[in-house]
Amino acid sequence: MLTRLALFACILVGLTMVTRPVVVQRAGPIPPARLVKMKIVDPRPWEAIPMNIVNGVGQGTCEMSIIDTTKFHPQIQEPVAGAESVRKGLLLTPHKIGRELPEGAANDLVAVEEVNDSRSQTQAMFTGITSTGWDPPDCTLAVGPNHVIATVNSSIAFFSKAGAKTFQVSLDSAGSPGFFEPVGASNFGFDPKVMYDPHSERFVVLTLEEYDASSTSYVDIAISDDSDPNGVWYKYRTSSVVTVGGVNYWVDYPGLGSDANGIYVTGNLFGFVDGFAGGWVRSFNKTPLLTGGTAVYADLVLSTAVSPQVATAWPDNRALIVNRVSNSVLSLSAINNPFTTPSIISKTLVVPSAPAPPDAGAKGTTAVLDTLDGRIMNAVVRDSTLYTCHAVSGSTRALARWYQINLNGWPTTTTVSPTLAMSGSIAPTSTTESTFFPAINVNARGDVALVHAASSTLIFPSVRAATRHATDAAGTMGEPIALGNGVSSPSGTGVKRWGDYFGCVVDPVNDCTFWGIGELRSATAWSTVISSFTIAPLADIDQDGSVNSGDLSLMLLSFGECACCPEDLDESGSVDGGDIAILLLDM
Repeated sequence: MLTRLALFACILVGLTMVTRPVVVQRAGPIPPARLVKMKIVDPRPWEAIPMNIVNGVGQGTCEMSIIDTTKFHPQIQEPVAGAESVRKGLLLTPHKIGRELPEGAANDLVAVEEVNDSRSQTQAMFTGITSTGWDPPDCTLAVGPNHVIATVNSSIAFFSKAGAKTFQVSLDSAGSPGFFEPVGASNFGFDPKVMYDPHSERFVVLTLEEYDASSTSYVDIAISDDSDPNGVWYKYRTSSVVTVGGVNYWVDYPGLGSDANGIYVTGNLFGFVDGFAGGWVRSFNKTPLLTGGTAVYADLVLSTAVSPQVATAWPDNRALIVNRVSNSVLSLSAINNPFTTPSIISKTLVVPSAPAPPDAGAKGTTAVLDTLDGRIMNAVVRDSTLYTCHAVSGSTRALARWYQINLNGWPTTTTVSPTLAMSGSIAPTSTTESTFFPAINVNARGDVALVHAASSTLIFPSVRAATRHATDAAGTMGEPIALGNGVSSPSGTGVKRWGDYFGCVVDPVNDCTFWGIGELRSATAWSTVISSFTIAPLADIDQDGSVNSGDLSLMLLSFGECACCPEDLDESGSVDGGDIAILLLDM
């Protein structure tokens, strides 16, 4: 137990916060079912100074608090999970967005539903965080040089790449201590996300807070001091009470992304009483965060956006914000001057029309799984190309839909417009099987992976990955491979939460291997599975339809170190005799 807490107040530019005594509330882990019946209290409500939005913009600062995870004892604090989980949303102010998007103009675009032979192979596969008593888990992951971090409602865990768990604590004050203590989170944090920022080689963790009684809301973020999560983290509790037109709103359903200069958080703005103000983005200047300096950030309200997601950009692009305007139009937005006087520039893009997805059936139960409302699930920008995904209606089932979008120099050149390169849907041959909660990423070769859920009345909810080579036919993916198979479905009747999001990232060591996380169900409660997988390169390197001397010539020209290049057929990180042997066998 901590005997002294350092309080660092988060203040808005031009405002002075009144310092008040710190009250340490330590009740120990409280079962979620009991928390639902209690009145959850913000431990320091005076910190939630509203961000007053003027002409759509607000600015703020926040001081740092520091922790050292090596000082946590014990290092692994697994909650005692019950057979059934409690919905996290029961503790939030009632909030809901309509399921159906506005109708867009009719178009003739078609998302491909064809599949190729699967060339993917799993490597590591291990159990992530198991049921914490909260539902749904909202699982994400991040992968660094030597570690994997997973987050769920409401815990964080560190693993070796072989699957050995080395650290797990609650994100909130149910821990001893909790990961976000002493900066906040009381007994309640939700919608966590984690990422590895390839630009700074640091991990970034996010969780939200919201308290009805005091009408307060926060975005808590933490940044590791290096690429090893064990040790020092810089933490910030930033008020996310956002005042628009004299009405206060709170932030829900976050997105988390980065580019070379900033860390960006997106979300929805819901009223503490009622009302919806659209989407929102907070841009953090990355430079001071990396040394534990004062956080400097600016807010923008995206009044026409719903559930926007921010795309991490690599290696030299700007982060972009993606949301669906209608059932056939995407909006792509970039932020000019993100940390000082931010403004939005946007483009719209017509895509194949699709209604919101239906709920998914599951084996052994009359309950159905909530596939959400077709919102954008995640996005990534790489080499001037945007990849993003969501779920759509495939008539009687939900289908995971993905897009590859050529930016064509936008937003650096504002006079050009992005264009749709291809789109596809993951459509199993069994017409009763749904695919949903997609998470997309792309590696250095341009290979694409889509981690997603799969479920039907004939199979238990499972985690799968579909992949494609950059040279595959437009819109096609390989046959999905299993990353984890559930052994039960939620019991009862009605609609059950499942998700609300999965994760897919690329290993920074070779910039080639993919990692995914998703939700499964054991005999009695939810669990998560973490897997790594690769996409074997094609021996027909020049794509002329045969393996011949032309491919051998390309291989010899690339001889030597060549991480994730098409010529590295055995994926050893270099082109050598092993690759030549594989090519000769395929000739």
